[in-house]
Amino acid sequence: MNFKMMKPPVVQNSQRTYKRLINLHFALLIVSVAAVVLASVYPIPELEGRTYQFATPLDRAFKVFLMLIVGAATSSIIELFYSLFEGTVDKFLSYKGFVDPINTGLIIALLLPTVTPLYVLILAVLVGTYAGKLVYGGYGYYIFNPALVGVLFAQIAFGLQLEVFDTPLLLMKEALNGTTQILPGLWNLLIGNYEAVAIGSTSVILLTLLFIYLCVTRVVDLRIVFSFLLSVFVISFGIGVINFMTADSLTPAFMYVVINMITGLTMFAAVFVIAEPISSPTSRETKIVYGVVVATMMMLVRVLGDSAEGLVFAVLFGNMITPFLNRTVKRSNKQTLIKTVAYSAVFVVFIAVVIGFILQGNLIDAVGGVN
Repeated sequence: MNFKMMKPPVVQNSQRTYKRLINLHFALLIVSVAAVVLASVYPIPELEGRTYQFATPLDRAFKVFLMLIVGAATSSIIELFYSLFEGTVDKFLSYKGFVDPINTGLIIALLLPTVTPLYVLILAVLVGTYAGKLVYGGYGYYIFNPALVGVLFAQIAFGLQLEVFDTPLLLMKEALNGTTQILPGLWNLLIGNYEAVAIGSTSVILLTLLFIYLCVTRVVDLRIVFSFLLSVFVISFGIGVINFMTADSLTPAFMYVVINMITGLTMFAAVFVIAEPISSPTSRETKIVYGVVVATMMMLVRVLGDSAEGLVFAVLFGNMITPFLNRTVKRSNKQTLIKTVAYSAVFVVFIAVVIGFILQGNLIDAVGGVN
């Protein structure tokens, strides 16, 4: 039996791959600058009974700047030393060789909160860059999103150091338990003027503009992103209607949808994470299923789990089942596409109803009761 080894399709055309990376690089730099600027003008929250490590907004902005620099530098140094041992250091003779390492480091930093100790960030970048990418052969060969591997390590190993209070998602999670919460105004939510779960959770207006830019430059796969965002919308709307709708107003239900769509890491994931080409499926049908699965897992963790976010677990789960998804579609055609869309829509609505009634504690009554 003869075996033939080939590079993944994403790295066969080096010019196209670099063009994608440099466009992503440009967008990440803009988000990084915005994160520093926003931190410099965001007022330090007043936390009852808790000490806050930042004396002024400028201290907070400097910490964000330092995290971004340390993340990018650590990832670049790790890949540079690895290339020295591999004998491929020539690729670092130009800035082109640093683009992907910097992107990985920036994404890890942007997915962590401002309170993250620098040693935790360095360890997260080390795990993500080496264990998540280099051991598989580098860019084009890994099976899990390297940035998320590093962030998951940080969240599991240093959860207490990364704890952030009073984020909009956390307040809404507490509201589902029957407590009354006061949320920031809509404008503050749109511009990112609130306590965020990560420094990359910045202005949704800016993220939307960058999303359009990456769509035009064909960096983002619209099938994955639209199925993801639409699924988050439908599931959160179903939960909101079942748990927050009153007899005379749908406003609380829509507010729940707004919080899930424009805060947390939903839009950041749509722009920079979920459509990562190497660890996501290949055919149009599997891309739709992938977006639905990631959205469903994220909402399950957000609503029923211990975490108020859930993105990291959801995307890594999607990466894990990607090989299976790729094997399920033997031939992509119009009929298969229609069936995939129909089945996905029914599944998302079903999940929305189930989660909604689970939160009310009357799922059994909803499906007919038990005698």
